[in-house]
Amino acid sequence: MHALLMGINDYSNLGVGDLCGSVADVCRVKGFLVNKLHVPEAHIRTLLNKEATQDGIISCVKGLADLDTINMGDPILIFYAGHGGTLPKPPESSWAVDNSNIECLVAHDARYNDTEETWVEGVVPDLVFASLLHRLAEVKGDNITVILDCCHSVSGVR
Repeated sequence: MHALLMGINDYSNLGVGDLCGSVADVCRVKGFLVNKLHVPEAHIRTLLNKEATQDGIISCVKGLADLDTINMGDPILIFYAGHGGTLPKPPESSWAVDNSNIECLVAHDARYNDTEETWVEGVVPDLVFASLLHRLAEVKGDNITVILDCCHSVSGVR
């Protein structure tokens, strides 16, 4: 088994409220994987707080597909604990969504524009995340479990 665990309590932008349990949840999941399931720590990648930027999250999910230690069909766990949000669907977008909003994971470096009432950077849109998971499944198989402990996570894996 391999795992990518991401937890964000402390956000870099003052406009994004900090959380208090996300990092602790990641630590508990990691402890369960190591102590109960005997997953080698070398098979677990952890991104906490300032490591869990938009680029960091995307890079690490992409990187799972390139790991030689993950064989086709090996179980993969992706766990995210932090804020989730919504933002308008990109204009003139071919993204097939049922309404005018898409959902997103809110990374450590997220910035919210109060005037426009939307996220303007530092987020991972649901369709981007789903695309990364699709590529991972093509390369390593579909034995992937995704747990999104955040608001607005219903479309996270589409």
